[in-house]
Amino acid sequence: MSLNELKFGLNTFLINTVNQPEKAIRLLVYHLMVLKLYHEANPSDADYEKMYLRTKPIVEEGEAKINVVMHTEGEQKSKTEGVDLALAKIEGSKGLARQWYDKIKPIYFYSDKPRFTAIFPNGLKPFKGKKDSIISAVGTLSNNIGADTNPAMIAIKAEVDAQYLLLDPKRHEQILGITGTEAQHSQLEDLRVRAMEMEYRNSGLLIDKFPKNENKIQDSFHDMELLLSKQQTEWDVAVDATSTIELVKRTLLASTKLKATAHFGSASVYLSSTPGGTDSTPVVLLTDIETKFTAADFHVLDYGLHRHITIKNTNNETIRVKFKIG
Repeated sequence: MSLNELKFGLNTFLINTVNQPEKAIRLLVYHLMVLKLYHEANPSDADYEKMYLRTKPIVEEGEAKINVVMHTEGEQKSKTEGVDLALAKIEGSKGLARQWYDKIKPIYFYSDKPRFTAIFPNGLKPFKGKKDSIISAVGTLSNNIGADTNPAMIAIKAEVDAQYLLLDPKRHEQILGITGTEAQHSQLEDLRVRAMEMEYRNSGLLIDKFPKNENKIQDSFHDMELLLSKQQTEWDVAVDATSTIELVKRTLLASTKLKATAHFGSASVYLSSTPGGTDSTPVVLLTDIETKFTAADFHVLDYGLHRHITIKNTNNETIRVKFKIG
């Protein structure tokens, strides 16, 4: 058996997508596209209709769930960055914790050392380390200052309270976001299993229809390269003057991240339904400016059909394009 054939005694789909739910949904997107074509070409064939109708809802659910997860992860990243930036202002040899320490020291260290020790019982040590420890140390510092009537201390406490009121809700939102992200990933894993079990079931029905695998008919229903190979994700190509090239054929999702830079001239990128085609909204690459985008920017409806990444050079000179998927 060649490397490009399925081992039908095993659920290769399930095995080869472990911890890769996006890959699983991409596989099913392509599979559904082929089922749709065969169903439309053979409307009286109950098997094609059955496979298409039972696969379509899983694909739709999968594409929607992937988009939700990507959005959730983006929000979570933003929340984490917000907490990290706020904490960075407090930590360090010149951070706010050190500034508060240096402001309070001349007030009490020499005149009332027990009071100073009560405010900073462990010095600046609590303001280093884990996020929650630092946030807790800020709250503790505010409590230790308490209802101090010294005008300078009142001003310092106001600064401490302002930072705590900024940090504590941000950290709470971040923790809730982590919990939400974990729940989304759990749902996505359940969906991965259902998707790959469905594609496996469909492959079994295809074996029943074509027991001798005439013309490798079963293999044509699956994106074998995606399933069994480690696909290339980065390119550095030359595009001749006023020419269009097909960079690669890939099954993408709306949320798939892409990155490209054109050198020596601008270019347009398409996700077409035919080799070298331009039947999508173009993503324009300006000279020497890195462009980050997603497959959604091509504004196509069927990612199983639109699989040809095309680069068009309208300049009168050869250009180079660096391109990355993921």
